[in-house]
Amino acid sequence: MIQQGIGHVNMMADVVLVNASPEDLRAILRNMLSSKTPGLVAAFLASTRTRLHHRSGGGAVAELKQPFSEAGPDAPAPQLLASLARARMLYGSGLGFASLQPLAAVVRSTIGHRWLPEGQIAYALVMADADIAQGLQSCKEEMQGGAAVDYAAGSAALKELAAALEASRRDVDEWGGEFPFERAMFSVLDFKL
Repeated sequence: MIQQGIGHVNMMADVVLVNASPEDLRAILRNMLSSKTPGLVAAFLASTRTRLHHRSGGGAVAELKQPFSEAGPDAPAPQLLASLARARMLYGSGLGFASLQPLAAVVRSTIGHRWLPEGQIAYALVMADADIAQGLQSCKEEMQGGAAVDYAAGSAALKELAAALEASRRDVDEWGGEFPFERAMFSVLDFKL
């Protein structure tokens, strides 16, 4: 079944889309995007941004209240992983400012919680730290690329992220843990809007 808004897809191509595994689709897309066909990457990213905008106001993920899963004390919550995946989709497609909200939610979810210094949660938070730096780099590219940036919303998202990082840092200091968002903190402090 072709989803509304995608446009006409050749029937045989649609059969492939419906029946291919995610791994096969990923390999096919990577091969196509690396083919150096003029305009293909730009069309792919534009289509991705359109899809992200059409998914319920940007496709927000379920509310994230804590980083842990009910599966165990060192298992990341599915919502945490979904927030990170959502942020990666946003900043990867050139929507850096939109990626700051799910990233701030990940940071806020750590407040009031403790985790092992090494383990799945710590690893997920290290990845979130790198994602924040990447999201901010995407923000810079969004501004430099001439995209129509809502500077008031961008500034609010940046302030929200900075406040979440500072609150998390204070919380981790109180329980003697290792703050997982050092790179992110420096990136936010260095960011000029």
